[in-house]
Amino acid sequence: MANVIYMYTTLLDEVPATVSNLSITESLNEFSTLSFNLEGDVKNKIATQAMLPQTRVLVPETGQWFRLTSVNPTSAGKVRNYSVSAVHIATDLHDKYVENKLMNTQSLDQCMQHITKGTNFKYVIHDKFSNYAFSDGFGADYADSLFMSTLKDDFGFEFYFDNWTIHIYKKLGQLDQFVFVDGYNASKISWTEDYSNIRTKIKGLGKQNDDGSYVATAEYTSQNASIWGVKQAATVQDDRFTDKTALLNYIKSQLQDYPIVQYSMERAEFEHHAKLADINNVKIGNSGLIKDRLGVDVDVRIIGITSHPQESKQSDSVTFGNKLFDYATNYAKRQKVRNSNESMNKSVKQLEQNVTSMMNDGAWYVWS
Repeated sequence: MANVIYMYTTLLDEVPATVSNLSITESLNEFSTLSFNLEGDVKNKIATQAMLPQTRVLVPETGQWFRLTSVNPTSAGKVRNYSVSAVHIATDLHDKYVENKLMNTQSLDQCMQHITKGTNFKYVIHDKFSNYAFSDGFGADYADSLFMSTLKDDFGFEFYFDNWTIHIYKKLGQLDQFVFVDGYNASKISWTEDYSNIRTKIKGLGKQNDDGSYVATAEYTSQNASIWGVKQAATVQDDRFTDKTALLNYIKSQLQDYPIVQYSMERAEFEHHAKLADINNVKIGNSGLIKDRLGVDVDVRIIGITSHPQESKQSDSVTFGNKLFDYATNYAKRQKVRNSNESMNKSVKQLEQNVTSMMNDGAWYVWS
């Protein structure tokens, strides 16, 4: 039956609920979220009673579980309408606080064992990762924070959750998985560009000695300094680093030496209301091409998807991540501006010459 989800209370009671406007938002390296509306009529009487803290929600079309996070009831005549939000079951990682610390050099597998021990979560590491040296140890925080912040940044991976199974890759997605063309299978392609935080030079300081000196120091200047000039970033000081090479690699990763450019499509429309996945391989992390009728033709990567698995006629939407700065493209743009400017100057000079010639020939006009 369409537009039905299933709620499970802490007593494991299964309660079906008829809902509307159900949407799922997925974002790269974040927990997915769910929202829907529910009318508190007779058929949903038990469902409204099941909307309690810790209630789980199953979306049958995707097979994914969510935890209720907020319920907003409003009066509508003789019934109440509920606006409901939930977050992916991955949020249960926050239920564990990891007290003990792993010290010194550890593998990603050892760290994952440390944060998932005693939980329902399992993990699959799909790629090979080098060990990491923790100067202050690994632990003493909530499991989700240790995973999504510490481990993700230190080991440099991306991830997604399939319910209670964590999949870890060096990079999610595949190349050349889609083509979106404005006016054909997409509409209202737009983008924003942010130049405000471009930095091209950075210094790093490792672990500090008792005398105030540092065990390791590093400095890096990006090749993009030739484009934007030398723009100094804040110096990074991190006691985790005792090796210059490791510190250098880290400060490189902290430097934003390019503009932030983010593309989006307001909606995608296909013949017979086909969904995105029926036409292109639309998954978080996948890369492909977007084109519009005004000159935009770029490779982009999907970092967000909002889907409507229970509404076949409602179009999905996609957000594309930053396209890394390309020197050749930038140079071509600057050359185009220069050529346009030179062409305009020539036109202005020709106009001036024509006016001068008219004046010298005595071609005066009297306006009445």
